[in-house]
Amino acid sequence: MTAARRGPSTLRKLALALLLALGQPARAETEVGIVTFTVDTAYASFFDRFMPEFFQRAIPGTLFAQTEAIGTAPNRITWDDLRSLKAQGWDFGAHGHAHVRLSQASDIELEHELAVPAARIFRATGVYPHMLASPYGDHDDWVLDHIRLYYDAHFRAWGNDGINPLDGTDHYRINRKQIAPTLPVETICAEIERAGREGLWLVYLWHEVTETPEHPWHASVEQFLGVLDCADRLRDQGIVRLMNAGEALKLVPHKP
Repeated sequence: MTAARRGPSTLRKLALALLLALGQPARAETEVGIVTFTVDTAYASFFDRFMPEFFQRAIPGTLFAQTEAIGTAPNRITWDDLRSLKAQGWDFGAHGHAHVRLSQASDIELEHELAVPAARIFRATGVYPHMLASPYGDHDDWVLDHIRLYYDAHFRAWGNDGINPLDGTDHYRINRKQIAPTLPVETICAEIERAGREGLWLVYLWHEVTETPEHPWHASVEQFLGVLDCADRLRDQGIVRLMNAGEALKLVPHKP
């Protein structure tokens, strides 16, 4: 009588399970996302009253300023203000010279608007500004071809709700989101948390903060402080990383 064939021993079953497990690719964990706060135009009223709110929370960011107005026009920052940013974890980029619409400029005017800010910022701070935010967000392919001659990155004023892929994005078409004054803090906070948990690079844009916003580019004081508090809390909880644009660009590959 033939003996019944025995199944694999418990030890063999464990060995087989181990081999199968080793043969499976490891499940990649989602990288913690990044949020970058940017400020355009650089009004002295914003710098003096609201930049300290970033500094007190150790929140880094990036300031884009047009150079013609620095230290000369009313309610504009000084070169000392710009130089002071580095100690607070902030970096800076160009925002044109006279804040004109670049796509409407002549060839000579365009070169002036791109080259002069780079030269003036470098001479005044010793730091070459590798980034540009086009005034009014106005640009086209012709403008971008010229921007590439002077800068390593270009920030738009809109696009995809400010979301950029963390595994690679076109450094000359970086999306930003203007925070509308009607947007609740809870909604913005949820966006920041989503970016952190889903491994995205979210870039916000501030212009002015006022007690009573009158324009789409204004934010209320309550909204502004609420967003900073939320970002600070989520950063401390390890849910999101807060970086200036220069540091983020080192981590996000350039994929045209």
